[in-house]
Amino acid sequence: MNNKIMKNKCNNGTRSIVLKNYYLITPLLLSFCIWSINAQADLFDWSSNEIQYLHGDGYQMPKNSSDISRSIITLSHADGWALGRNFFFMDTLISDQGEPSQVNIYGELYSYLSFSKMTGTNLSYGLFKDLSLTGGVNIGENLDASYSGTRVILYGVTVDFNLPGFKLFNVDFLRHDILDPVSTGSSWQITPVWNFPFTLAGTHWSLEGFIDFIGEKGPNYVDNILAQPQIRLDVGDFWGFSKKIYFGIEYQYWHNKYGIKGLDESLPQALLVWKY
Repeated sequence: MNNKIMKNKCNNGTRSIVLKNYYLITPLLLSFCIWSINAQADLFDWSSNEIQYLHGDGYQMPKNSSDISRSIITLSHADGWALGRNFFFMDTLISDQGEPSQVNIYGELYSYLSFSKMTGTNLSYGLFKDLSLTGGVNIGENLDASYSGTRVILYGVTVDFNLPGFKLFNVDFLRHDILDPVSTGSSWQITPVWNFPFTLAGTHWSLEGFIDFIGEKGPNYVDNILAQPQIRLDVGDFWGFSKKIYFGIEYQYWHNKYGIKGLDESLPQALLVWKY
């Protein structure tokens, strides 16, 4: 083999290992930075952190006809500051049955710059609340494999709405670019996000979640829909520490998972949440 070609192959291999480690460490560093800044409470209008534990059976993966059982631990953070807000989460996915034992990490980070906050003008009118410039990254990694995981960048705008009874309701309108493991070009993503608290027979509940609508990018990446609605019961309220511990169910529906035509996922997941 030509030495020049071999050298390029070796260099590319070394670079891929470095990039793999870089992308794996980046979400952890970002979360650490957010929490470090969060310690200086005067920089934030508000902040919220939580740990979720999910368990379900019936996850689907490409080239695997078995139903997969998984446990998922999710660490999430949200805050509001002088010019907007931030949101971050990281999933640790642990396969129990249906595929070789493995651990996957997946995280998303979004930052929103509010036009109301940047201009110092209240833009709220009727059902319209605010408009934000939005940027985000999605990063995934399989810790038991040598190949690269998910690399996605997103950017666009977010519209916040004033809807009766909702703690929040906003819709992202984003450009969706997959960079890795295979660049598939650009498409769009529309994501409504909601949180609807309510009481029932003296108990406190919330209905919250999101739906990703992602457009196709050609025959190798078709349009797909990912929905993860949750219903939560504030069980901590029974023992005098409300808004701390929740129990509930998350339903996951994924049509054309990963953009693969015909790969569909539908399952309930047991949910336990600790907010702090």
